[in-house]
Amino acid sequence: MGTRPAKRGLLRVGALVAVATALASCGGSDDPKPAPGVSDDQRAILSTVDSLQTASRRGDADRICNELFTQSLAQSIRRASRHSCQAEVRDTLTSPDAQLSVSRKIAVKGNRASAIVREQNGNASTVAFAKAGDRWRIERITPLKSP
Repeated sequence: MGTRPAKRGLLRVGALVAVATALASCGGSDDPKPAPGVSDDQRAILSTVDSLQTASRRGDADRICNELFTQSLAQSIRRASRHSCQAEVRDTLTSPDAQLSVSRKIAVKGNRASAIVREQNGNASTVAFAKAGDRWRIERITPLKSP
């Protein structure tokens, strides 16, 4: 991600991922079943992750911290890193090669949601989202333990 060896710093701080890929349902039986529908909220969450990937690829740490992360996540990153959110995200998250996928299951409960996001290097995190108006923002990232 950045040139700093602290590539994992953002994971330790509790932040992130990028590119959304909704996986199609797998077949396996002779009886075709329709793929489950994607709700408007799930589609908006995928859009948020896609926006994160795009901003990461462009090096747009301002957009990530101010538009895609919740204010509390940006503050947490600032406190933990002792840098601005933008400086920490620029050093640890932005990359022209950023690529992530979102698991098929996006759990939405009211104004909160969660999904498993996997990075191209195999790292995976549970990403929590909070709905603010009609937009979903990234509220928390919790790295999953490697098998």
